[in-house]
Amino acid sequence: MKEMMKDKKAAEEKKAAIDKKVEEASSDEVTSQLKAAEDEAKSHYDKLLRVMAEFENFKKRISREHSEQAKYANQSLIHDLLPVVDDFDRILEHLPENPTPETAAIADGVKLVQNHFMTALGRHGFVQQESSVGKPFDPTMHEAVAQIESSEYPAGTVAVEHRKGWKLYDRVVRPATVSVVKEV
Repeated sequence: MKEMMKDKKAAEEKKAAIDKKVEEASSDEVTSQLKAAEDEAKSHYDKLLRVMAEFENFKKRISREHSEQAKYANQSLIHDLLPVVDDFDRILEHLPENPTPETAAIADGVKLVQNHFMTALGRHGFVQQESSVGKPFDPTMHEAVAQIESSEYPAGTVAVEHRKGWKLYDRVVRPATVSVVKEV
């Protein structure tokens, strides 16, 4: 009986040692699993932050593109109306120097309609470029159709403006058609 008790006590001690080892192993395993889970959570959180930042940038870009699209939506319409603007100018250029009262009345009517038309276009950002005569040639603002000799202006300068340039806000709709002074 004593031997059974000793065997039982030895078995219990052995079982306790094994349980302790299992517990320690489980504790280490749990600790490593917890560490792995924390690392994974941190990785997911970083990804989440990046995705949120990308989404905010996307929203800003879409908003900017939307407002720009709305701002320049009339560009093709305004481009199509440019010949009408040119025709008003041609009509007024070809009036006689000493008009009859009837011709003067028609000219006044054309000027009035032109002013109303230009005011309406101006409300939507359509503006005439400043005269380019005497300024350096800029290929983003001018379209050169000829080179001329001139003692009045230095080389590379606009000497004659043949057709006005137009902008829609800050975007050139039609460059001014010009003659540029060439080097002699």
